[in-house]
Amino acid sequence: MTPDAAVTRLVCAEITGEASQLADVRSRLRKWAIEVGMRPEDVDDLELATYEALANAAEHAYPSGRPRVDLESVATAEGGVLVTVRDHGHWRPPPTDPGFRGRGLGMIRALAHRSEIERTETGTVVHMQWFGPDEI
Repeated sequence: MTPDAAVTRLVCAEITGEASQLADVRSRLRKWAIEVGMRPEDVDDLELATYEALANAAEHAYPSGRPRVDLESVATAEGGVLVTVRDHGHWRPPPTDPGFRGRGLGMIRALAHRSEIERTETGTVVHMQWFGPDEI
């Protein structure tokens, strides 16, 4: 997919993981997705999966210290949306028995049309994609 040069990207840098800030980013993302013409049936999935990726990064990538998470959303020429959530912490493998928790990555995989998790030396990057109407 190719980013649409005519559409402004939504970029939110240095999100701290505070509930009020995550709620604000979630609201901005929803408004942006509607403005760029994302398929209405995908907007809720985009909002929930992205919120989960942001919350996971803020909670799990930083065992101590202040979380820093970045979000970039881009509309594509084909009518889809690409979202990248990047943290600057350290990957922690999921526990063998997560109890009632640990469903975030599975939720992201189920909600996005395509997702990929990239673990790097400088943090974890979650890529999520929702296809446009002509790509499904």
